[in-house]
Amino acid sequence: MLFRVGGTAAHYTACSGNSRMHYAFFSEMLLPEVNRWQAEQQRTRQRLAFLNRRPKDLEAWKAECRDRVFAALVYRPEPCKPDAAILERVDKGDYSRERLKFHTAPNVTVPAYLLVPKRVKLPAPAVLALHDHSGFYYWGKEHIVETENEHPVLTAFRQRRYDGLSFPATLARHGYVVLTIDMFYFGDRRLILDEDLDRGINDHSKIESKEIIDQINDRNGKAEHVIYKNMIDAGITWAGVLAWDDIRSVDYLVTRPEVDSRRIACTGLSVGGFRANFLAGLDPRIKAACVAGWMTSFRNLLPRYESYTVPAGWPPGLLDDLDYPDVGALTLPNPMMVVHGWQDTLFPPDGVRAAFTNLAKCYDAVGKPERFQTFTFDGPHKFPLEAQQRMMAWFDRWV
Repeated sequence: MLFRVGGTAAHYTACSGNSRMHYAFFSEMLLPEVNRWQAEQQRTRQRLAFLNRRPKDLEAWKAECRDRVFAALVYRPEPCKPDAAILERVDKGDYSRERLKFHTAPNVTVPAYLLVPKRVKLPAPAVLALHDHSGFYYWGKEHIVETENEHPVLTAFRQRRYDGLSFPATLARHGYVVLTIDMFYFGDRRLILDEDLDRGINDHSKIESKEIIDQINDRNGKAEHVIYKNMIDAGITWAGVLAWDDIRSVDYLVTRPEVDSRRIACTGLSVGGFRANFLAGLDPRIKAACVAGWMTSFRNLLPRYESYTVPAGWPPGLLDDLDYPDVGALTLPNPMMVVHGWQDTLFPPDGVRAAFTNLAKCYDAVGKPERFQTFTFDGPHKFPLEAQQRMMAWFDRWV
């Protein structure tokens, strides 16, 4: 379902304002206060963090922390059945691809692809593959799932971020059932204006020009903060919507007879990594995770790197109790791999190293140091071939 709003693109351009003036105002008028806020956060000790609590009862600690995270995420709609509908099946030779939709809330339908391997014994292990942000709103799940007659813009994007590979397809060929959904505000869930419908934009029966795709990506980027403010006003966090949709995706996976519900993993790049970290920490059905391109001490992001993050950001108030790697540690003792490129300018190197150290100490403390692994490379914000291969080997070992 597209997020439809009446109005025009000009309205959102006006709302975004003059970015140069905006950042000048922020730097000159607000930065001293931001620095004081950061200093205050640095004095907090994340009172629920594993390394501060050193819990004797691991399961009780995880339950307490998960309750705190869910409270900060806010968004917990009424339970409902997935009520899935399969819209299309495509034979890909060594796997089949289903295009489907299912409910994550009574009034929310999520589009998805399910890849089912052939010539393997079923039920098989499964992976929830979580797509990135990248300011590429026009598509969502297609960031990582290859389709027929692919648009050159999409092919070029995947080359930059994934070395041209569809890692869900690779996983399916290797024997995993793979589910990928459209994240909120992307693909079939992106913002569309009345004027788009009048102009025939988003007609999937035709190939739209690169110019239109770029315009939609640009406009959605400018409108993102407007949508975020509307969500906050409604008492909903963006991170909460992402986490809930991903947990409900696991709910759908376990209904499929092809899936071994005891062997489910998750992985993703960028915001997909953010989602994987939260999903692994919050849902005990996730037995292994690979977080790519999003692991840091969140405190280190403030204030110099925060402008690079997205509205999913960090749930308000949670930093007093848990930092980003502390949420990932809720998956203990289940295995976690973290992938990072040292030329990734979105995250401070000291924050990345602090997160690595934090998680390594957590796994050491529970006597499972071999269940935490990092793979770093001298490259930018991407999920390259070698990292994908390491992810595959990690899942083969632990799932």
